[in-house]
Amino acid sequence: MIAVFYLRTPADVTLFWPASGIGFAATVRYGLRYVLIVPIATLLLHLAVVPVPAAFLPYSIGSNTIATLVAAWYVRRRAGGRIHLRTSDGLLLLRGGILLSIVSSSIGTIGMLQSGMAPAGDAPRIALQWAFGDLLGVTCMGPLLLYLFFADQASRRLQRVAVSRLEMALWAVSVVFTLAVVYMIGKLGSQYPLALASLPLALLLWSAVRYPPLVTLLSTALVIVCVSLITGLGMGGFDRPQTLHDSMLMMVMLVVYSVTPVLLLASRQEHAHATAALHQRATRDTLTGLLNRDAFEEQARALIAGNKDTLTLLYADLDHFKLVNDSASHVAGDEMIRGVAGLVRDVFGEDALIARTGGDEFAVLAEMDERTASARARRLLDNIERLRVAWQGQNLGTTASIGLATSQAPHPAFDEMLSQTDAACFAAKELGGNRSFAAASNPDEIRQRTRAMHSAIAAREALDQRRFALWCQPIVDLRNPGPPQSHFEVLTRWLDNEGKLRPPAELVAAAERYRLGPRLDRYVLDATLTWLEQHPEAAAQVEQCSINIGGTTLVDEDFGDYFAARLRRGPLRPEQLCLEITETSVVRDMTRARRFIGRMRDLGCRFALDDFGTGFCSFGYLRDLDVDYLKIDGSFVRDLDDSRDNGGGLSEAVVRSITEIAHVLGKRAVAEQAETELQLQHLRDLGVDYAQGYVFQRPKPIDEFFAGATA
Repeated sequence: MIAVFYLRTPADVTLFWPASGIGFAATVRYGLRYVLIVPIATLLLHLAVVPVPAAFLPYSIGSNTIATLVAAWYVRRRAGGRIHLRTSDGLLLLRGGILLSIVSSSIGTIGMLQSGMAPAGDAPRIALQWAFGDLLGVTCMGPLLLYLFFADQASRRLQRVAVSRLEMALWAVSVVFTLAVVYMIGKLGSQYPLALASLPLALLLWSAVRYPPLVTLLSTALVIVCVSLITGLGMGGFDRPQTLHDSMLMMVMLVVYSVTPVLLLASRQEHAHATAALHQRATRDTLTGLLNRDAFEEQARALIAGNKDTLTLLYADLDHFKLVNDSASHVAGDEMIRGVAGLVRDVFGEDALIARTGGDEFAVLAEMDERTASARARRLLDNIERLRVAWQGQNLGTTASIGLATSQAPHPAFDEMLSQTDAACFAAKELGGNRSFAAASNPDEIRQRTRAMHSAIAAREALDQRRFALWCQPIVDLRNPGPPQSHFEVLTRWLDNEGKLRPPAELVAAAERYRLGPRLDRYVLDATLTWLEQHPEAAAQVEQCSINIGGTTLVDEDFGDYFAARLRRGPLRPEQLCLEITETSVVRDMTRARRFIGRMRDLGCRFALDDFGTGFCSFGYLRDLDVDYLKIDGSFVRDLDDSRDNGGGLSEAVVRSITEIAHVLGKRAVAEQAETELQLQHLRDLGVDYAQGYVFQRPKPIDEFFAGATA
């Protein structure tokens, strides 16, 4: 109906055709078949409101329909079916609007000339006015309707701006007031009323920079309608355009008014999307969409610092997840991770902080007590156990271990809570996995695990700073003793941050637990051979040097290559080295242990089975285990001094059995931790071949150990 106001005679062409923007937007959004609304609406308009000659009716319907179809097809093909509030799509819509106006005006002008509605000399005026009327309709109505059609809830949440209602109300009043001023100044007879029409544009630009998109798009459409009516109809002191030149200047001004705020708004939204994408990348895990570790820690610290309620921190680690990646592929592993992430969200909901903190590790911080958290942890474990990922004919599954720590206000520091949950998770994993472990319910266990983790950190620091010292203790032949320096075991001591010498037991255990064993063993081997290289007179006395090898080193495929390469440039022959491995580490992975032993024996090295007698089924696998020595655990040796009633009889029987089995299999028995002459006599009587302990010599630094022999 707005367009009708511009028509004075049947030969007039409306200066503003909003219907072109409405039909264009609907067809772009919903598909080309929706172009059918254009001929129906045009026919109803001519029948009910704007009658036209029958000869012109097909041209009028065809011009609007064909132009809308062509322009919508062009935009949909270039945009891929979806329009976003960005500069490139805004310019694409402008090109579509120009195409629509050219096609529509061409057909419409021909129709008006053919039907006799206008003389041939008016063709340029009709074509230009028709084209700019359609273009203004597209630029005014198209962006608003497409935004309403296309914008989803996620986009609208992103585009929300923190602006007070009072500010927006004052801005709206300013727009109305400015339009009223434009009208009133014109009524007063000013010679330059058109200059005041720029005032609404300034407010629209302010809106594009400051307010949500819908406010800018809606206000732009309303302002264009008002200004077009005032200027186009000669209201408020404006002269109605009388010439083609005047009409074109006015139309160009209105098109610029409608396009400029929209392009500025699109540019601002592009910047907002880019900022949001960078924020997403900085705070979210790309695979699961959960918080990443840094963002989780930052938000968790803030929540803990200001919270008065009970909080529980959970730490979940998938069990044996490496098997999924190794047996299937990392793509299958990623699919499993996404599935587990979805289960964590389902169990703990949107109110909890949830993060993927590592490859197969998740963390949750929620306001709940230990009982509730434990129940949800159990439900999560059950859901993970039931989860199956179909991959190339396989149904992949996994389980998880969960540690949790609950605190009351005032809460401890986040790092302390995380340390507790990490230790609790490790405890759950060592207990077999597929279970949860609460730190508060098992404080002694958690303290032990925490000490182990601190020891692992200390081990890594000591390795980085080479704060380990080599000590030696002789292994003596009970039948034919030789010099202490000829047959000995290399022991390890370490220096703490204060430079104090510390025993290695807890440190070595932690290193094994946290996969630092191979690195520690490489260091000891290299340091021993390097020292002997620097002291050739000491190396010349060595008949056999024993070095301990941890359980994780046995399954490290790279250690064998390193060992062989280091031996080739070392001062000792392979047969002068004896590698001591524990019984428990061999039992843990018998296949790899045999392969490692076989490879090292091919080089010429010897092997000793350390702490023998403390494991299970010790004798069952000895036939197939190619070692040279069985080192009897010191707990049996120490008890040899006791009477038969106090355990001495059992220890004597164990030592005798191990010694006899060793001799039957062609191996030699070594007694550890021999401390008294009475124990030595018992060992000789039982046929033990070698002994090691304080009765001969306490461990000494390697320099001191060889000092007496080389002095």
